[in-house]
Amino acid sequence: MFDVMAMVFKGYRPRIAMQMANGDKELSRWLGSATYAKTSNGYWMAWHANATDRFLVLPPEGSDDKECHWIESWEGDYTVDMAFDYVESGRFDRDEPAVLNLFIEDPVTGEWR
Repeated sequence: MFDVMAMVFKGYRPRIAMQMANGDKELSRWLGSATYAKTSNGYWMAWHANATDRFLVLPPEGSDDKECHWIESWEGDYTVDMAFDYVESGRFDRDEPAVLNLFIEDPVTGEWR
């Protein structure tokens, strides 16, 4: 048996970037200098070579989930291979996306935002 790994593409992938950004201009700029890969199970991934603590993941075509999700390492210890393994192993499918909600108290009004 052999391992199937993601196929890494050099250069900008306009169609994939447009799907990933979904109209978000800031994300579109970020994607302009990203590296892209398509995993063996059909996911597209994008990341910056100098910052492998953050990967944007687009579900495969035909998936009910059309929204991209981030894989992030707060400790900054992810590698590209670890991210590929996480997505290709099926763990990404099983784990529910987590969102960190931060609320900040306005020092003037005392309101939480």
